[in-house]
Amino acid sequence: MGKSNRRTGSAAELAVSAKLVSLGYEVSFPFGGEAPYDIVACKDGRLVRIQVKSATISKYGSYRCTLTHGRASKAKYTSEECDVVVLFVPYSQDYTDISEDGFYVIPIKELVKINRFHAILFPSGRGRGNIKICKWEEFRDGWENI
Repeated sequence: MGKSNRRTGSAAELAVSAKLVSLGYEVSFPFGGEAPYDIVACKDGRLVRIQVKSATISKYGSYRCTLTHGRASKAKYTSEECDVVVLFVPYSQDYTDISEDGFYVIPIKELVKINRFHAILFPSGRGRGNIKICKWEEFRDGWENI
């Protein structure tokens, strides 16, 4: 993984962690980098393993986020690896009129059902053509899924 990708991933993990702390969760990070999840969140005695995925903007203004891991095999996440996947979209960085970033909180059981390799995301009302709301909007700020 290149420095730019590592930096983008670290920024996403910190943004998700800060949001979790603001919502009353205790947050910890697995040591050593071998765990199949990025964050462990705890609230009311319940531990949740969270995989964070960062989205990058395309030339069309939408964001692409991979929903897989591994360089060669591109394996999909499973419930053995994590409980929730959070897609982080830095809207406030790329749009001057949007002050809040996008957090799409998807339980792993839902992600397995959706069965996709990547997500295309965009701010509400900013889609192209007839699609103004992205299909992932139902998971936006879905912190109750943790």
